[in-house]
Amino acid sequence: MKSNYKKIVDCHMHVLTNEEFNIYMKTACADKYINIRGLYIDEMLDPYDFEEFISNDRMYFIDSVDLNDVENELIKIECDLKKYKRIIGIKIYLGYQKYFANDERIYKVVEFANKHNLSVTFHCGEIYDDDGKSSYLEYSDAKYIEELAKKYKNVNFIASHINWPNFESLFYMCSKYDNVYTCFSGCNDGENKAQRDKQNKVISEVINKYILKYPNVKKKIMYGTDFFAISDEYNDVSSYIEIVDMLNISKSEKDDIVYNNVCRAYNIKF
Repeated sequence: MKSNYKKIVDCHMHVLTNEEFNIYMKTACADKYINIRGLYIDEMLDPYDFEEFISNDRMYFIDSVDLNDVENELIKIECDLKKYKRIIGIKIYLGYQKYFANDERIYKVVEFANKHNLSVTFHCGEIYDDDGKSSYLEYSDAKYIEELAKKYKNVNFIASHINWPNFESLFYMCSKYDNVYTCFSGCNDGENKAQRDKQNKVISEVINKYILKYPNVKKKIMYGTDFFAISDEYNDVSSYIEIVDMLNISKSEKDDIVYNNVCRAYNIKF
């Protein structure tokens, strides 16, 4: 898909195989991609094998941590970091695992990220069950990231999915802390164009509202799709770039959202 932007990084996708990546590419407009590993929590969050994408130099990786076994998980990630040079972050699945972001287990993960210059991404906001039904759990509220942001100023934290639907705490933190970012990936689950257009309007209105309230969050919002090949409503990611187009900001600020903010959040030039 063509767009008005020269460089676009999809900061949040889930692709398990090259076959799934080919499905993604049918509707994607990004030229670089951050692929996030899942956990063995349920079918939707199965992890992929890094070897599957070792030859794709446009793809970067975020490893994942099972909070029920942090010590061994970090040992495995340390081995991965030596072998796969495009790992740029760690993902924690708040809500899917019932821990708050300020849990002592997560402090161990952040210490590790600080040591290895990795960013830390959190699932925030609604979670989905095996039947695709959404629900909200207090565990996945981004507000609990604040303690980490205060203590670890050299670590960048990404609260995904604009903490849907608890926007205020999310945008407040993005405004207050230099090291807190967000993305709107996964916020549009419309199954046809009419539904996606309607949801894009809702998403863009939310973001526009908080840009007016906290102008500096324009430097903290990132483009992402949350692509899942096994979920039909996430197969077509073409509408996500339209969210950026609908924002009441300048062209250079839109370029920030699709590229520059992602570079800042992950400390890398893609």
